[in-house]
Amino acid sequence: MYCDSFKYLEELLMNNMEHRGLKKAFLKGQLKKAAESMLLEGETIIIVTGFVVKDAAMGETDGPIGAVSLAGALEQLGKKVVLITDIFSGNILKSCADVRGVKSTIQVINDDINKQYAQDIFNIYKPSHIIAIERPGKALNGKCYSARGEDISDIVPMMDVLFEEAEKAGIKTIAVGDGGNEIGMGRIRPYVIELIPNGELIGASFASDFLIVAGVSNWGAHALVAALSILAGKNLLHDTNTEKLMLQKMVEAGAVDGNTKKKAMTVDGFSLEQNLKILMALKYVVQKVTEYVNNEHVPAKI
Repeated sequence: MYCDSFKYLEELLMNNMEHRGLKKAFLKGQLKKAAESMLLEGETIIIVTGFVVKDAAMGETDGPIGAVSLAGALEQLGKKVVLITDIFSGNILKSCADVRGVKSTIQVINDDINKQYAQDIFNIYKPSHIIAIERPGKALNGKCYSARGEDISDIVPMMDVLFEEAEKAGIKTIAVGDGGNEIGMGRIRPYVIELIPNGELIGASFASDFLIVAGVSNWGAHALVAALSILAGKNLLHDTNTEKLMLQKMVEAGAVDGNTKKKAMTVDGFSLEQNLKILMALKYVVQKVTEYVNNEHVPAKI
């Protein structure tokens, strides 16, 4: 049951991946490995999120919920967390964090991050890990693109340097993405080129140490929390009422659906009900594993 649980989590992650075109690119085992690394080696963890929708000049609903979900879980595990986003998602992320009760520092960036800024961040916080959740990634030509191939480089503050410098400094890098154009997805760039429209143009260049490919990035982050829950032996996922209120407050703060570009209680075109269904399924896996471990008195070993 314990070993199979990660397989169940991965199956849930693969929802919508055929539509995305990345089912062939799914990397098995990454979810557990990323969770193990954070649990065993994690001390201070930086989470970067926020994907601007150019037409709306606002951040989308996918990303902040996942980032806050993970931040809340890590706080419960005694880890220190720093959240970083840009001016388009700052209020969105803050409203989401308030609902979840996350106390982590939130830094809002106005301009591209350079090497000196990245090094200053690392000197201040001394992170063990840095995670990108649905964050625009620089393509090989140095620009950032939406999934549709729109050049968003003129408005999005680029944050790839944080991850490039982290790699040089020996800081573990983790990424969650769903379209191939997010930071960290360079690890599957050949698949992005092969399977995604405009993949050669939009495909992100940076390859993270661990990569969680998901049908929706929020789902990938929730699955990472579920994996941490199983390894830690306790549920770290928030409830459906919290998820609903997080989405509601984000939309009130200006967030738009990245697919429809509308201010609505949807994520990547998926209804609230569809998103809650994935969260409930993840919670069910955690619940069953926890019950099994407790009933059998089996320690939740890694």
